[in-house]
Formats: sequence, C-alpha cells, structure tokens
Amino acid sequence: MKMEEFLKECPVCGCRDKVVKRRFLDEHKSRTSMKEIVCEKCGHVFETAD
Repeated sequence: MKMEEFLKECPVCGCRDKVVKRRFLDEHKSRTSMKEIVCEKCGHVFETAD
C-alpha cells in the first residue's frame, strides 16, 4: 500500500486510523509477515497479504 492510500479516509466510516495486523512465522515471535491492514474504528479491510 502506498503512503497516499494509507492516509486516505475509510470509505465506510471516514476514520483515518488504520491497524496493521501481523502473522508470526515462528514460535519465538521474532519474525512476522503482514496479515492485513484494517480500519481501527469499523474493521473495514483495506489490504490483505493474499
């Protein structure tokens, strides 16, 4: 996701706050990959790793 897209408002609720959820790759939680980017307020999914 580009920075311009990351700063846009949510199309559902208009909130600008987003959360990046991560997937842990090992049991020590030292390596992660991006799972998804979601709106903090309503949970709208902007981007997934798939």
